[in-house]
Amino acid sequence: MHTRYRLRSSGCGQRLAAWLWRWLEPFWGEKALVARVLDGDSIRLADGREVRYLGLDAPERYGPDGRPMPWAEAARAANARLVEGQYVRLVRGEGEPDRDVYGRLLRHVYRGRLWVNGRLVAMGLARVRQGEGADPRLAHLQRLEAEARRRKRGLWRG
Repeated sequence: MHTRYRLRSSGCGQRLAAWLWRWLEPFWGEKALVARVLDGDSIRLADGREVRYLGLDAPERYGPDGRPMPWAEAARAANARLVEGQYVRLVRGEGEPDRDVYGRLLRHVYRGRLWVNGRLVAMGLARVRQGEGADPRLAHLQRLEAEARRRKRGLWRG
């Protein structure tokens, strides 16, 4: 006797689909080699293209007054430890623009299964960039930022 299992419409199928999506997503997208980390939220690929991490904003090296911004070097160093010299996957955000006003690719970046965008926010070295599209991962970034604030990590130390 053969029994066929069906996923109920009560949400079990939706939960399974969401789980599969999170598990498989790092293996999609374009594979690229990171040649250089530019700052806490952008990288240069071996082919010369620049990528800005989608959904986050790390402190810039220098503020408008020309002085170094707090946490900028820590964010750049953490980003370098995570991806410099490594192969990464670049995943375009749902409903997001392909490039920013400077011509940089806007992407979610994965090193293996590690979501680099989320790791930098969780470490408190970047904040969520408000006003970017409707990508569902942005809500997850907001939760990671709230947790980093609660635990007083990085930028949120006081």
